[in-house]
Amino acid sequence: MKRFRFKLETVLKQRKTKEEDALRVLGAAQRAYQEQLNRKAALQAELSTAHRRRESLGIEPVGAVAFKLEDDFIVGTKQRIVHAEQAIFRASKVVARALRAYLEARKATRTLELLREKEYAEYRKARAKWEQKQLDDLTVMRAHLNNSWKNLEVIEVA
Repeated sequence: MKRFRFKLETVLKQRKTKEEDALRVLGAAQRAYQEQLNRKAALQAELSTAHRRRESLGIEPVGAVAFKLEDDFIVGTKQRIVHAEQAIFRASKVVARALRAYLEARKATRTLELLREKEYAEYRKARAKWEQKQLDDLTVMRAHLNNSWKNLEVIEVA
């Protein structure tokens, strides 16, 4: 009996490749999303540091320019935080899109894998049936051979 060969093996390999590519894209999107989250956290840390610096300016006598400079920095940091939030939103959309693409690729691959498993189970069943038939034929041949030897002995004795 022939070895098992899945007819759609090349299609399955191609779909697995697509799935791996989609997974790589998803990983890159998640890294970009995490970078945006880290960037926002760093900006928020800068903002809280700037607030503390502005509060400490009142301890010693300082000119109005220092207050204005610190306020401008705080306003700019708040704007950068807003931009970072927008970037996070865009990155989350990219992650969602990449996740959908990966899940679709995974579903397509899984469908073919299930078909392959089903065909392989049928092959194993047919193989077991074929092997049993071979064993049965061998048993029958032995029985015929033994009977022919007994017939030869009966003829020689007589």
